[in-house]
Amino acid sequence: MPQPQKPLTLSDARSVLQRGTAKLWGATQLSNDERFPRFYEAYKAGDYLQGLPRSDAVQIFRARVRHTLLLADRARHGWSATTACRLCGEREKTISHVLSECREVVGDRPRGWPAVPVNVILWCGDRVAISTAAKIMRIFLRRAMQ
Repeated sequence: MPQPQKPLTLSDARSVLQRGTAKLWGATQLSNDERFPRFYEAYKAGDYLQGLPRSDAVQIFRARVRHTLLLADRARHGWSATTACRLCGEREKTISHVLSECREVVGDRPRGWPAVPVNVILWCGDRVAISTAAKIMRIFLRRAMQ
């Protein structure tokens, strides 16, 4: 017969959460010196996200802090064993791959979509470019989850 567990106290619950959070942050392989500037820059640039639909703003914020549902990010966290793109089977499925390289979303990218580094697109402040990047990422993720 299983033994009933005694309820957690508030301090025990906090300790469990702190240990779990520390373990997850450790899996990202980012030190505090690298992690906090990313969040601050994303927060500071948040004014570029105002006026966008919430889903677009969330996609761009996640891309800026490298916390997306893409396999390369999931593998970095230890949540996925593979980094290959589910749609085209090539390379690592990174934000750069989705926005510029994946041949399965070529038709969804606007003609003349810039072949510039992904950070330029994500941090440029051009609302149209940011919204387009969010749309491409959303389409890609929807197809990859099917």
